[in-house]
Amino acid sequence: MAEPLADLYRLQTFHAVATERSFTRAGRRLHLSQPAVSAHVRALERHFGARLFAVRHRRVYLTAEGEALYAYSERVFNLLAEAERAVAATHGLERGRLVGGASTTVGNYLLPPVLVQFARAYPAVQVGIVVGTTAEIVARVLADEVAFGLVEATVGHPDLDAQPFATDEMVLIVPPGHPWAGAEALSLDALRGTAVLRREAGSGTQAFVDTMLERAGVTLATAMALGSTESLKQAVLAGGGVAWVPRLTVRRELRSGALAAVPVPALDLRRDLLAVMPRGAQPGPAIAELLRLLRAADVLPGPPTAG
Repeated sequence: MAEPLADLYRLQTFHAVATERSFTRAGRRLHLSQPAVSAHVRALERHFGARLFAVRHRRVYLTAEGEALYAYSERVFNLLAEAERAVAATHGLERGRLVGGASTTVGNYLLPPVLVQFARAYPAVQVGIVVGTTAEIVARVLADEVAFGLVEATVGHPDLDAQPFATDEMVLIVPPGHPWAGAEALSLDALRGTAVLRREAGSGTQAFVDTMLERAGVTLATAMALGSTESLKQAVLAGGGVAWVPRLTVRRELRSGALAAVPVPALDLRRDLLAVMPRGAQPGPAIAELLRLLRAADVLPGPPTAG
């Protein structure tokens, strides 16, 4: 029987080939020669008594046995990464790693200044944050690719715990010259029939606004559908219409007067920003400190809404 460490080393090589679907790219990734990569794979194939890869037309494919082993190798290396994070967490904030994910609004507009504050206070902690959609971040947390996620949409997965750390709200923005710009309040009747700039179909943020409007009995036409909150903001700045966007994304423009937020008292578009982690997981010192800094950040006045 091979030494356990040797088996793990070869399994790492197998995992790299299976992920890259290339012996050459796996070698580059692991700083191994192609003959060494091939030797590791052959040793595993002898151990399991089965072919793990098939090469057809210069492309690498997993066999049925390889597919089975790949699923277990994913679990092995995810567990090793989790163990590394757990051990690092025991060092407190003197050293270690902070590896997480954030949805687009949180990652682009709220998190950067807080991360700078964190890095200045704890320079020995390595920080890595992945930014994506809420669905992408939730998937990464579930796959143990990141220790936590900071998201802006409701998360109801049974394997995750979610706790609010701040509150944001959707605001109706208009350019300064718009007739609504100086309004103290806008009624629902004034909204009816208005064509608005919208996020693309499938946007969680847009779905939240649409749900709240539907509950209020308001249906709005679409002037244009755009693929990001930033593109909505830029279109409104250019005089292209009105849009609902997270307040987080336009704080600078509202302060400078480049945009105006129009109050719609009949609509409560506040929402919790959530920290998600695997169910039962306890945040280490670095995560706990980051969440403390986020809670102290100036997002909206008042505590998060219940939920």
